[in-house]
Amino acid sequence: MKTVKVTRSQYHILQNLTRKEVATLRKYPKILVESKRLLRACKNVIKKIEAIPEHTNRRKRQTAYKRITSICQKAIDQVER
Repeated sequence: MKTVKVTRSQYHILQNLTRKEVATLRKYPKILVESKRLLRACKNVIKKIEAIPEHTNRRKRQTAYKRITSICQKAIDQVER
């Protein structure tokens, strides 16, 4: 059996996983890389949404929403490749 060093936070996360989830991660290790990309994109989307002022005009909001959807689409395309 191979031993792997993990950080304290990784250890706590691994403890919370079920046997089925661990088996899935072993079967498809690429899931972790793809999920990190999606997580990064989601964080970026949240920042963009929070940066939109409450009282902006319609055109500025549409531009911001287009940028947000392009970020999401790019992340999804990378994962699906």
